[in-house]
Amino acid sequence: MAEQPKLEKVTDTLSVYQQKGVFFYGTDAVLLAAYASACLNLNLIKKSEVTGIELCSGTGFSSLSMLDRFSFLSMTALEINKQACRLSEMSAETSELSDRFTAICGDVRNVRASLSSERYDFAICNPPYMTDNCGKMCRDDYKTIARHEILCNIGDVFKAAYFLLGTGGSLFIVYRPDRLSSLYAGAAQNGFEIKRMTLVCSKEGRPPVLVLCEAKKQGKEGLVMTAPFIIYDKDGNYTEQMDKVAREGVMELCQTK
Repeated sequence: MAEQPKLEKVTDTLSVYQQKGVFFYGTDAVLLAAYASACLNLNLIKKSEVTGIELCSGTGFSSLSMLDRFSFLSMTALEINKQACRLSEMSAETSELSDRFTAICGDVRNVRASLSSERYDFAICNPPYMTDNCGKMCRDDYKTIARHEILCNIGDVFKAAYFLLGTGGSLFIVYRPDRLSSLYAGAAQNGFEIKRMTLVCSKEGRPPVLVLCEAKKQGKEGLVMTAPFIIYDKDGNYTEQMDKVAREGVMELCQTK
């Protein structure tokens, strides 16, 4: 018998459902939401209404986290797993965010079937990181699909975002540093320019484990590289950077000198 969904309290106003057998959110989803939120503060805060879409949304944690922070924001979450979509809807209802949240069960490779072109101000995505022939395949199909490029790849994400965003719209992605060449190729082949990038390290002095970036549709060349984001200090506790993310749901972006 399948386990029942369990409700996890994230903030005083946000609670999310998770269920064994449906992919759980992790640090990458938390950081993606915080990174996009920081960039929204810089770029879109002057607008009274902002619309965003999350591609490959899973249980919608990143979208819901941003909605919990910004009252002027509405989000659509596109996910191919029906149960994950249902859990995101349950979380939105419990957290009183349903009026600004829409979950759509669909394929990122076929966004034209269910969504309108140039409808959104920005997009976010925590895509599959591994190629379809790389690493150990998971016993559970949902994990394999979430982690490996079986149903979509990074190029598909950029192609979908190009259709969905207006000119100059931003796509925020969390990805793996060892696949930066695929990230850049996907952007260039689909009309995007990488404009901002932050490397994420588990501890200071260690190689990066994640990369966060902002890509602009039809953007001009020019990259801002921020200072690295460090998750843990030497004692294994959250750094001030990560503590701010956990507490406020937004990342402080410090440009390198």
